[in-house]
Amino acid sequence: MKSLSFVFVATFLFLTASCNPVNDSDQLELNKDIKQVVFFSDDENYKQEASYYDAIIELKKEYPAEFDKIVVISAANANRYYDLFKVKQFPAILVVHQDQVLANVNGNVTKDQIIEPLSAVLNNE
Repeated sequence: MKSLSFVFVATFLFLTASCNPVNDSDQLELNKDIKQVVFFSDDENYKQEASYYDAIIELKKEYPAEFDKIVVISAANANRYYDLFKVKQFPAILVVHQDQVLANVNGNVTKDQIIEPLSAVLNNE
C-alpha cells in the first residue's frame, strides 16, 4: 500500500511540475505609436556583441527617448520572433514602428555599420 501511494504522489508531482503556464511577461509588448528599438542578444556570445553595445551607447546619447524603451530579447526567447522580425542571425538590432521593421542590422558588423542605418531611420519623423 505504501508503494502505491508513493507512485501516486510521484506521478502527481511529475505531472504538475511539467505544466508551465505562459506568463504575460513572456509576451513581447511593443508600443506601436513610437519607433521601438529591439535588440536580439545572445549572452553566451557576448564578445560578438561589443560593437552593438558601443553603438547602443552612442545612439542613446542622440536618441534617449527611443533607447529608454529598448526591448532586449534573449537567445532563449528569440525563436518565436525570428520570422516576425526576419532576423537572420545573432546579434541583431532593429527599429520597429507600427508592425513594420524600418531598420535591421544583424551579424558580425562594426559600430558604424549599426549606427548609420539606425540613425537614418530614427532621424525621420
